[in-house]
Amino acid sequence: MFRCKQFVIAQDKCAMKVNTDSLILGSWAKLNNATSVLDVGTGTGILSLMLAQRTSDNVLIDAIDIDVSAAQQAQDNAVNSPWAHRINVSCSSLQSHNEKSYDVIVSNPPYFDAPHEGSNAYKAQSVQRATARQTSALTPHDLFSYCQRHLKSNGWLNCVYPYSIKAQIINTASEFGLCAVQAMDVSHDEQHEPYLTTYRFQHAHTATPLIVEDALFIRNKAGEYSAAYKALCKPFYLKF
Repeated sequence: MFRCKQFVIAQDKCAMKVNTDSLILGSWAKLNNATSVLDVGTGTGILSLMLAQRTSDNVLIDAIDIDVSAAQQAQDNAVNSPWAHRINVSCSSLQSHNEKSYDVIVSNPPYFDAPHEGSNAYKAQSVQRATARQTSALTPHDLFSYCQRHLKSNGWLNCVYPYSIKAQIINTASEFGLCAVQAMDVSHDEQHEPYLTTYRFQHAHTATPLIVEDALFIRNKAGEYSAAYKALCKPFYLKF
């Protein structure tokens, strides 16, 4: 179990457990006055629950995952939360989820390339975990293409990808008419290079080019959680 201030996450059925990336994204995501939200690759449902906590009672959240066990776990976690009436979980791929348009789309997508089939790493991974981690299940192309068609005119896409492919992600998004309005590079501490970048995208016709670039260090020089990280995640972390 992973316990937050207002909800609890069971994660025994999910290949990918609650992690720092999701906690940062769920705390940082741009919501504005959204009334419709899509959580792509929901896993445990952590992002849906975080966004439900951050929004008013009229906001409806659709959460999808291609893994049956993950979708069931997300559904159970939603039912056991204060926002069961606002979160709809379905076992579905993004490619087949074409029902409506959304004010906000959020995704902590798989972003590891599949290892060579002859490697021990490949053999050690369950199919479930491999799907949750690897881009073949949901490529940046898939995500941005969907958002081009289903993100409302003034809507926001919030997502994360490795810092090492930052230029590639921004360029790929632009091919689908999406403009990076804000990006935040995340590092474990000041001694390490960023490992992750969080993004806020909008349709290019409603946004200006990248105007804000931030940095977040998870820990300070003493090895403790930084003041910025605590402030960002305080509404959720029990220890903050």
